[in-house]
Amino acid sequence: MKAKLTNKLWLVAAAAILVGCGQKGATGPQEYSSARRETVQREVQAKWGKSLDELETVTLVAISPHNENIQNEFTWAFSLHHAKQYGQTVHIEWRTVGGGSSSIVRFLRNVYARSESCGIDLLWGGGEFHFQKLAAQGLLDPMELSGDVLAEVPAVFGGLEMYDEQLRWCGSAVSGFGFIYNVTMLSRCGIDPPRKWEDLSRPELAGYLALADPTQSGSAAAAYEMIVQSAPTWPEGWAKLLAILANANRFTDSAGAAANAPVLGEALVATAIDFYGATRVAEAPEDLLYVSPPGQTAFSPDPIAILKNPPNRTLAQRFVDFVMSRRGQALWAVRPGEPDGPVRSPLGRQPIRRDVYEHYAGKFSPWIVNPYRQGSELKLDTEMRKVRFGPLKLLVRAAGIDNRNALRAARDKLIETNFEPRRVRQFNRLPKNVATRGEIARVAQLLKDPTAAERILTDWTTFFRDKYDRISR
Repeated sequence: MKAKLTNKLWLVAAAAILVGCGQKGATGPQEYSSARRETVQREVQAKWGKSLDELETVTLVAISPHNENIQNEFTWAFSLHHAKQYGQTVHIEWRTVGGGSSSIVRFLRNVYARSESCGIDLLWGGGEFHFQKLAAQGLLDPMELSGDVLAEVPAVFGGLEMYDEQLRWCGSAVSGFGFIYNVTMLSRCGIDPPRKWEDLSRPELAGYLALADPTQSGSAAAAYEMIVQSAPTWPEGWAKLLAILANANRFTDSAGAAANAPVLGEALVATAIDFYGATRVAEAPEDLLYVSPPGQTAFSPDPIAILKNPPNRTLAQRFVDFVMSRRGQALWAVRPGEPDGPVRSPLGRQPIRRDVYEHYAGKFSPWIVNPYRQGSELKLDTEMRKVRFGPLKLLVRAAGIDNRNALRAARDKLIETNFEPRRVRQFNRLPKNVATRGEIARVAQLLKDPTAAERILTDWTTFFRDKYDRISR
């Protein structure tokens, strides 16, 4: 399966290249960017009496976990915007410290522990949890947000804060969770496409699902919490998640690796953050589809902030203004080549501004969904999410990863016995110390001690192994 799919993807990619380069009348990225630059060139010449190349260049220093496509598209668009508005082009120096959001936050804390400034203007991207912590530690400066931004960005959505009350950070996009599947291979296998989280637990998908280890991937941990909260109660949510874990053929060490599995033919379906799903679909739109299950996923903010004592606060504020403008927001979702869209690569993110979805209707990449459409979002119990974050990760490890073979054997027995109620009740049973909200909170406190955490994990691993063995007899 893997070889056939890989060959097909190469053909799709090759065909796209040929169409882009050779189709009569087609406008490729280079031609489109040249045309856009020429338009700005005329406007700059008329306003400032200079060409773009003659303008002064100023430098903005930013740090971000965002990939190069995002960095490049926003750099290019902001520089042209700044040239028209202020008569200066902009060079953005993207600092890197290796790793993702967690590594960046550790770096910033270490630098600020020794100095009043880190020499960086902006922090952009990562979970709101990191920004909330940095704001509380006094490492973010308040921003200015225009009235139209505050009118179009909700203060709270789906139970989650979209921007800080003191404007020390603001979501610049929203991220949802769902799954990516291989349309071609599902069809060949005669399996109906999944539409909801619970569809991932269907018996016919046993062994065809790729998941990430939540102890290694924060986005995987967030996705599993969404699955749990999409059920009415904690026991029902755990039962839904456990049935999905039982269908996994592998647990990867990153969410990106899991999302690659349907692309490479290593799985038919994989859970994914919307951005990972969108970028994979863009590579092979005929073969892949990303689904954000309506009403079963919350949309969390992907913030931007000005760091404490920035080298160029004025320029940093202007970049924030651009990113939060309707035109800047369009870069996230509009198809390449469309007015206000990216030049080369679809960025595949959901804009946070509500008005963008109406203003650019019909111009979005096909996997973009409007999170503000009624019924699209899941309202999270944010307090429960905070309390359960650590325990749920270790429960998934004990139940699904460390006991993967025993879990699959138990699930096979359930299928063989037509889901006999007695066995199902046994299968879904939780350890006693996480059966209630209060007990989960107590365990969450204990997990802060590494020795206690190791003991709890060992006990849970034994609990699930013994339970699966009894079911399989």
